[in-house]
Amino acid sequence: MEVFGLTTIYVDPKKKHDQIVKLSDGSYGVMKPKKEKAGIAYQFNFTNHMHPGFIMKHKPVNGDVENVHSIDGKQTFKIEWIS
Repeated sequence: MEVFGLTTIYVDPKKKHDQIVKLSDGSYGVMKPKKEKAGIAYQFNFTNHMHPGFIMKHKPVNGDVENVHSIDGKQTFKIEWIS
């Protein structure tokens, strides 16, 4: 199983709805809040097929690191606020 390096997702903490996010490798994605039984979760989907989409079960926090396992191997994403 291949392990990919750390990719940073730049998130605007002021936006409360769907937002386009930029990644440290220059690609883009979308972060969408979703209502779930336990509260709000955040769905991440990316335009670059090298990055698997994932759901974060809590509000993104600056510095959070999420490990995502996909058919292509493990990827690590870090959340970083933009101003």
